[in-house]
Parts: sequence; C-alpha cells; structure tokens
Amino acid sequence: MQKRIYINFSILILFCVLLLAGLFSLLFFNATRAQEMDGTRNKAYLLAAMINQGVGTPSSNGTTRITLISPSGAVVYDSHFEAEALGSRADREEVMQAFLTGFGESVRYSRTLSSYTFYYAIMLENGYVLRLSRTLYSLGEVFTIIMPTLVIITIIVMTIAYAITRTLTSRIISPLSKIGLNDNDYDYNDKDFYEELRPYVQQINSQKQQMATQLNLRREFSANVSHELKTPLTSISALSEMMANNMVKTEDIAQFSSKISSHARRLINVIEDIIRLSEFDESKVEREFTMFDVFDLAKSVISALQDKADEKHVVLELLGEPLQLTANNRLIDELLFNLVDNGIKYNKEGGSVTIGISKEEGWCKISVADTGIGIPEEHQSRIFERFYRVDNSRSKRTGGTGLGLSIVKHITEHHNGKISLQSTERVGTTIDCYITLGTS
Repeated sequence: MQKRIYINFSILILFCVLLLAGLFSLLFFNATRAQEMDGTRNKAYLLAAMINQGVGTPSSNGTTRITLISPSGAVVYDSHFEAEALGSRADREEVMQAFLTGFGESVRYSRTLSSYTFYYAIMLENGYVLRLSRTLYSLGEVFTIIMPTLVIITIIVMTIAYAITRTLTSRIISPLSKIGLNDNDYDYNDKDFYEELRPYVQQINSQKQQMATQLNLRREFSANVSHELKTPLTSISALSEMMANNMVKTEDIAQFSSKISSHARRLINVIEDIIRLSEFDESKVEREFTMFDVFDLAKSVISALQDKADEKHVVLELLGEPLQLTANNRLIDELLFNLVDNGIKYNKEGGSVTIGISKEEGWCKISVADTGIGIPEEHQSRIFERFYRVDNSRSKRTGGTGLGLSIVKHITEHHNGKISLQSTERVGTTIDCYITLGTS
C-alpha cells in the first residue's frame, strides 16, 4: 500500500512539474522576448547615434545581425552575410516604415536565418537605413531549456522524500505495532508487559474515542481540501491545454496567462495555509518568543494592507498605545494580518476597520472591528473551523481560502490565549484576541 501511495504521489508530482514547466516556459518566453526586443532597440539607437556623429561604423558583435541599407533598398553592408548576395530589402516591412517615419520594426520568420527574428530599423541622417535583427527563442525552445532542470530537481526531491518517508514510517510503525487500541488488548499483569506502556495504551484508546466524535469533521475537511486543490488545478490544466493546442488567439494569450497565474497563486495560498495548520496540529510551530512592541507591529500591518483598503475605500484606524509583548513576532504579525485582511475583504464600500491594542489584567488585547457584512448568528459557532465559509461564492471572489480565522485561533491558543467574536449581520464584526503578556 505504501508503494502504491508513493507511485500515485510520484505521478501527481510529475504532472505538476509538467504543468509548472509549461507555465514557467510561457512566462520566461514572454519576458525573454520583451527583453531581447528592448535590447535590440537600444543597440540600434546607440549605433545610429555613433554613425551620425562619425564616431562609429557598423560591425558584428556575434549575437545581433547588423545591416546597412541604401535609399534605394540595396544592402551595402551585412555583418553575417555577403551584401551582394542579399539583394534588395526595400520591400521589408520595417525598412519601409523607417523610410516613411524614421523607424520601424517587425517579427517574422527569416528564411536567411531559418528562425523567427525581430527586426528594428532606423533611418540615419545620410538617408541610409540601419537595421538590427536578433533571433528569438520559440516557446518550444524555452520549454526544452527549462524542462531538464525541473526533471533533475524533481528526481532529487522524490528520492530524498522516498528515503525520509521510509525511514520515518519504519520508526513510527515499529513501536506502534506492539500497542493495541483498547486496554483489553493487554494483560497489564503479564511479565512481558512493560508498565511504561500503560499511559501510551490509555492515551491511544482515549484518542480513538475522540477521533470517533470528530470523524465527520475530518471527512468534511478532507473533502474541502480536495475541492480547494482540485478547482485551481483543473482550471490551470484546461487553460494550459488550450494554449498548447493553439486554441487561443495571440491577443488573448496575456489574458490566459494572467488567469493561470491567478489560479496558481490561489493554489499556493491554500497549500501554505494547510501546511501552517498542519504545523499547529503536529506542534511544530516555532516557540521563539521575543519582546517587541505590538502597537508598532500593528502599524506595519496597516501599512502593508493600506493599498488594498484604499481600493475598496475602507478606512483603517489604529487605537491604543505602545505595549511590550513577549511572544512570537512572526505569528502575531500573521494574526493581525489575517484579521485586518478579513476586515477589508468582507467590508462595505466606504466602511472602516478599527484595530485596538490595549492591556487588560495581564492580557494584551488585540481587537479588530469592521463595519462589514457581519456573520449570521447560526454561523458564528463554526466560523473558526477550517474551510468554513458563511458565503462560499463571496469568499472565493475575495480570494479567501476559508482557513484564515482557523489559523488566527491556533496562533492565539499557541500563546496560551483566548479568542472571542461578536457580530451582527449587516452591521459588522469584532474579534478580540487575548495574549498573555508574559507568555514564555
């Protein structure tokens, strides 16, 4: 079974690698082409200026082809070929534009160079036209360049993951295989039974009972994870296949690339949030606590989200005063960011989000209140559950993963704190997080 899981996992990884290779190839292809074209234009202007001032002459630099064309269209110089063998270039699009307007450019397949080439022509003061051309990579060539590196990285990662998985699995399963799931599985008076195992057997039995009460929640969580990951992957796959099969117009490629990028960002956000919650579940979250001013931290969070608030005309306000807190700076920053971000997302146009920092009987109280849509009373008891959304369609439109408030709750509990919510539908929501000032 373990091998079957690993094989399926490997197939999924390979699929993702191919998908990412196509996406990165497209992005790299567009960026490289634009860079090469800009570089050719700049070289043309620089060389033209030097020729006009009499301080330079056309010469080959190996990568860029330079051609000098007379007013009649005849080639008088070419850095890569014999000028006499090239004939007239008066009918070339970029040359005609240069004679008419002073400059011109075009991208086309060059029979001389046997590749797609970018041409840029500029008229000199003496009436001649200076033309620079540069071969452009095709999308297939870019994919070929990127793919070997991704394959090597994938093989290395999969090999390391397989070795670690086997080692960890063996170490975990070996001792657990000797422990039953019920106290009755053991005769505690048996001379071969280790008394030290008693608390572990009892703990496992207790966990089994807890798992039975949480089975429905786990099934719901698994279904939500599958759905949240499948949706963007399906969209990315469909868009990529359309582009790969030339079903997309040239003018629509940028729009399709933007959609792929958007779905990829959503997929990354969901995965990062799931990993973060997994770290809390496994008690792997760092406990590197330091002393810092939580009021200053709130200022930085407001600064980071100010543009997003301005787009929705939401006013961000910070109340309170400097307050020293001993806690994990990065986690408290994440807590503040999630709460304020939610306050903006689910607010009304022209609303406000108020962040309060105060000290209350040994607690640092972090309060975030918005004037948004509010949460219906019947949903409030479940709002901190993973993937729970009051309005699925609205949450997805705003980019929410349904995990932000669950992460906030975990961060609060990680600092031995407590959290409360007050909300009225169509009026607003206030979430208060209490963090012990002396947490260590």
